Amino acid sequence: MSNPTTRTEAGPPEVLADRSTRTLWQVVMGREISAKLHDKAFITSTVSTLLLVIVGFAVSILLAGRSQTTTVAVVDDQGARIVAAAQQLNAASGSDDTITAVRADSTARAEQQMRDDDADLVLDRQGDQWRLSALNEPPALGSGATRALSQAVADSALAANARSLGVSPERLVAGTSLRLASLGSDQDAEKQAAARVLGVAFAVLFYLSMIIFGYAIANSVVEEKQSRIAEILLTAVPSRQLLLGKILGNTVLAMGQMVLIVGVALAGLSFSPWKEYLSLVTAPALWFLVYFVVGFMALACLWAAAGALAGRVEDVSSTSMPLLMVVMAVYFYGLLSSGSSQVIASYIPVASAIAMPTRLVSGSAAWWEPIASILVSLIFSALTIWVGERIYRRAILQTGGRMGVKAAWRNTDVVR
Repeated sequence: MSNPTTRTEAGPPEVLADRSTRTLWQVVMGREISAKLHDKAFITSTVSTLLLVIVGFAVSILLAGRSQTTTVAVVDDQGARIVAAAQQLNAASGSDDTITAVRADSTARAEQQMRDDDADLVLDRQGDQWRLSALNEPPALGSGATRALSQAVADSALAANARSLGVSPERLVAGTSLRLASLGSDQDAEKQAAARVLGVAFAVLFYLSMIIFGYAIANSVVEEKQSRIAEILLTAVPSRQLLLGKILGNTVLAMGQMVLIVGVALAGLSFSPWKEYLSLVTAPALWFLVYFVVGFMALACLWAAAGALAGRVEDVSSTSMPLLMVVMAVYFYGLLSSGSSQVIASYIPVASAIAMPTRLVSGSAAWWEPIASILVSLIFSALTIWVGERIYRRAILQTGGRMGVKAAWRNTDVVR
């Protein structure tokens, strides 16, 4: 005897069919992820980016830990004293570089030592003025050794002038120095510098990932459309689930790639000379990942719509150009904004992925602002997903060339 309760729970055949299609987006998502993970170009780009981050930190660590020795040829005791004073000034500034003196019998001999690579510079006196010479061109003004030697020469001349006037060097220079200060603290200045560096890094990561995956989504859609594979897929998979699977699959891949890059960067920072900034940038980096996934899903749906509007692969560049221009404009606004404009940018979707983490690093954002900004981005994402899904659904089976946005928007639904 049949059990009526069992029949009631199972439901009629049309309900069962509807349930069987509800999870088809998972199949599409798995297909997208599997295809990418077996794509040599995707694997190569991911590994190359990670290696680039690792090499960048390794080089910065090596350069930061390497000291430089500058050898100065001098011809008398006074020159040697100036070099010794320059070394003391250099050490007092916190530099690990070393400035040493090597004696020569004459200026000609000192110049020969420089030609023989036994000295880097020559310090000698020409009348009432000291001269610092290099081999092929004048010493660089930005060099630490040049600055220290210039200061040592100035201090030596000041002391000699003070003695001739019968006053102390301190009395002679009293009131001549300008003290540089700010209303903030040294820590505030460090936060501003870290915010600028981190803002550029977040902007580059977001933009490159969006372009790479965006074009990949658009090309995938138009290839399926051009080869008529889309027609076969849409007989078994509703258009909404096909689009959802594509978007989620690429979002998982992009997010995974971004987590790897950010994780490696934070790990590299912990071993670098700037490891004290790790606690400062960790929370903004996590917020960036949240902004990234919200912004990516919103724009990915629009990239899919751009692919559906194209009639062939060659048309993708033109159908996606308006989207690319908008993304670039918002991207540069978020990157270059400052002050009140940066506050506004932190609430503009896409730009907020760059501006808000930057403000978090600098400490200019209140605790509730990233939450409010994320809510704005979620509303924007819901809107763009609805717009992109409608265009995709109404243009995916339209052949015969490129479609306009207005035509696709007004078109009737041809797929589920």
